[in-house]
Amino acid sequence: MNSGRRDPSAASASPRPSLLRRRPQFRRVWLSEIVSLLGDWMSFVAVSLLALGGEGGGVVALALVMVGHHLPNALFAPVAGVLADRLDRRWLLVATSVVQGALTVAMLGAAVLGSVVAVQVLVFARASVGALRLPAQSAVLRHVVEEDELLEANAIASATWSVMFAVGMAAGGLIASLGPAAALALDAASFGLSALFLWGLPPMVAEGRPAEGGVLSALASVRRDIALAWKHAWDRPPLLDAVLAKTPVHLANGGALLLLNLVAAERAFAGTAALTLGVLQCVRGAGTGVGPLVGVALVRRGLRGELAATGAAWMTFAAIAAFSVTGHAAALIAVALVWGLGSGANWVLSSAEIQRLSPDRFVGRLSAIDNLVLTVGLCATSLGGAMLVERVGVPGVAAWLGLGAGVVAWLGSQWMLRRRAAAVRGQGAAEAAAEPEALSLRHGTERR
Repeated sequence: MNSGRRDPSAASASPRPSLLRRRPQFRRVWLSEIVSLLGDWMSFVAVSLLALGGEGGGVVALALVMVGHHLPNALFAPVAGVLADRLDRRWLLVATSVVQGALTVAMLGAAVLGSVVAVQVLVFARASVGALRLPAQSAVLRHVVEEDELLEANAIASATWSVMFAVGMAAGGLIASLGPAAALALDAASFGLSALFLWGLPPMVAEGRPAEGGVLSALASVRRDIALAWKHAWDRPPLLDAVLAKTPVHLANGGALLLLNLVAAERAFAGTAALTLGVLQCVRGAGTGVGPLVGVALVRRGLRGELAATGAAWMTFAAIAAFSVTGHAAALIAVALVWGLGSGANWVLSSAEIQRLSPDRFVGRLSAIDNLVLTVGLCATSLGGAMLVERVGVPGVAAWLGLGAGVVAWLGSQWMLRRRAAAVRGQGAAEAAAEPEALSLRHGTERR
């Protein structure tokens, strides 16, 4: 935060109120996310079912909606990270909320007309605007809470995401049974309300880096600024580990999420495909809320953050494997919960590590790199899984494709990180050994 630090003795003199009570600016950010996420997930169910069952729909159409929802995070992540580190983060959040609301109104019109292609294009356009806000959302926490509150703030944010995911998916399943228009109308309204909450925040420019030259100047410097942020992480393996930690999990998630939609459409154990999808996503969302709380508790008891994130990743892998071979409704629900536990914990622990280990001037760009690599992985296995399902006719192959890619990516990243850590240690030892020699030469020159 830009404000002064708390007095530790005062903090220990009496129990602290909850973070949401003692940080009103964080509360505004939190409220804006509640309404925005609720609308997003309600409309996501409706759009997914429209793509799967509408005119011109199918498995690949569903995958294209998923790709359209996520791919802009990869395409625009470098630009978004630079904008978040150069411009007023509050302004970015407000502006993107307003534009996303307008595009959602256009999606409503396309859905009423039954045009799957138009909905896919508008989903991509809206997600492109949304991609510009993701690094700013992560970076803004540095302005509204203290450094020692970041882990708690991330846990609250993740729990909120999970609750809204669960509630939004469940509500979306009910509303989508009546058609997509109502869900999209509520989503459009949610963006307007989100912008109102964010409007009350003060300006939030990166510490030590006042706003530089506006949007055009920021865009011109994207390549250089992203390269500087990557080099900063490359020279610090623990930070690099945090930046890459979500990617293996999202490679696995890409194929598994496609399977989840197909299972809901085929089994419909809740009565309809919409309600079944809502139930499964609701349970998985509940897991993503509880998982971070467990992970944070373990870290506070002394478990290293990277070990907790590793355990969460492998929990996710195991749950996805089980989901792909499970047929009973109760078992599917139980496995979806475990899947959410692992995925949610992995997300929060790695995000908190990025914010903790990165200087404020780099946190937006490193969050963007994080979003870039995880989103490319998610989209690749979603689309690849859909094409494979259409070829062989077995829905489970989508999950196994993503799972195999995720495990290979995890093993490869760990091998690379160990080599990088050894190289950094070797470089440090060489510099330490050279320092006395340089000092001796300098003293000899002075004597001459």
